Amino acid sequence: MRINNVAIVIYLSVIMALGMAMGMVYSDDNSLFSTLAIAPEDVPQGFIFGKIPNFAKKVFTGNPCIVNSDGIRFLASKLYPEGNAANIKGMYVAIMASESRPYGDDLVYYLLVFKDSKAASVEIKKLQDYYQYNKDRIVLITKDNIALLLFADDVDNYKYIAELGQKLQERLN
Repeated sequence: MRINNVAIVIYLSVIMALGMAMGMVYSDDNSLFSTLAIAPEDVPQGFIFGKIPNFAKKVFTGNPCIVNSDGIRFLASKLYPEGNAANIKGMYVAIMASESRPYGDDLVYYLLVFKDSKAASVEIKKLQDYYQYNKDRIVLITKDNIALLLFADDVDNYKYIAELGQKLQERLN
C-alpha cells in the first residue's frame, strides 16, 4: 500500500513538472490576460469576435483564447520575423472580423508574455524592428516582459487598433 502512494506522488510530481516545462499558463499570467483581454464592449462597431475555421482550431481553441504551447510554437515565427517560441511564456489572442466576414481576421490582438527580462529584450527588439516597417498597420506597446501587438489587415482600419491600443495602454499602466 505504501509503495502505491509513493508511486502516485512521484507520478503526479512528474506530470506537474512536465506541465510547467511545456509552458502551461501560470496564475499570474491568467490575471494579466484577464486585465488586458479584449472585452466584447472593446470590439469596434461593425466588428465581431471572428469565427475560427476548423483547420485553425489546433492553434486557437476559441476566440479570444489563451494559446497553448503547441500554438505558441506554431505562431511565434509567423507573428514577426525570427520570433522565437522558446522565449514566449504565454500568449493571448483576440481576432476581430467585420460582421459581413465572420471568418476574417481584420483586426488581431496578441498579448505576449516573455519568459524573463533577457528573452523580452531580445524579442521586443525584433518586434520594434518589425513595427518600424509596418507602422501603418501595427500598434506595439511594451512594458517589462510584456508586448501588446495589434494588427490591422487593412490600413483603413488602423484607427480601430489605435483606439484599442490606447485602452490597453491604460489598463497596462
